[in-house]
Amino acid sequence: MNPEVDLIIARRLAIRILHEAQIAQPESICGVVGARNGEAVSFQRAGAEALAARGETLWARLWSNPSAPAVPCAADLRADGLHLVVSLDTKGVLEMRAWELRNNTPCERVIKVRD
Repeated sequence: MNPEVDLIIARRLAIRILHEAQIAQPESICGVVGARNGEAVSFQRAGAEALAARGETLWARLWSNPSAPAVPCAADLRADGLHLVVSLDTKGVLEMRAWELRNNTPCERVIKVRD
């Protein structure tokens, strides 16, 4: 992924991810976001292997932090791509942020939700 380009995620997919994180409280969730033609299309509470059966590629790995900010430490990130972190540690608003590892440093990416 080009680090200079904003990430686009469909509103219905963002809502599904946030809903899954919210109903799992106080537990965290983890999973993968699948893509077709480079566009995020699904969320699976499984590993990346599950995407191939659906004809999808890995767009991002995802996990939630029920009681912490949506900020990973470098040890949480893999060098092979994008990571989404959902925080439920907010007052009335759920938060989803995107991160990738650049030169062993977590760098945030801009996520834009589209209809």
